[in-house]
Amino acid sequence: VNIRNLLNTHQGERLMQPFLGINLRKYLFEQVNDDIIIKIQNDILDSIQLWLPFVEIRDIRVTSKKLDVGGNTLGLYIIFNIKQDPNTLDSVQVDIGE
Repeated sequence: VNIRNLLNTHQGERLMQPFLGINLRKYLFEQVNDDIIIKIQNDILDSIQLWLPFVEIRDIRVTSKKLDVGGNTLGLYIIFNIKQDPNTLDSVQVDIGE
């Protein structure tokens, strides 16, 4: 739940914590290529290391979908574990879109 909330929060959105969140919406209308995917993954890793230091990311998958009505969606699938229990994997899937 914490990861999902962090991914869905845009920086500046939280009162008294202007740096909480990730600006993933800025990538919605970018041409998705390897460079953009690496930037998205790095943004996610940096924010999780800062705000959720007890989480260890194992894998991040990024997909992009263009919707018929002119909107775009970024699909994020993250596999992680809690550092205190490295043998237990969990995952979260989030769609960022307009």
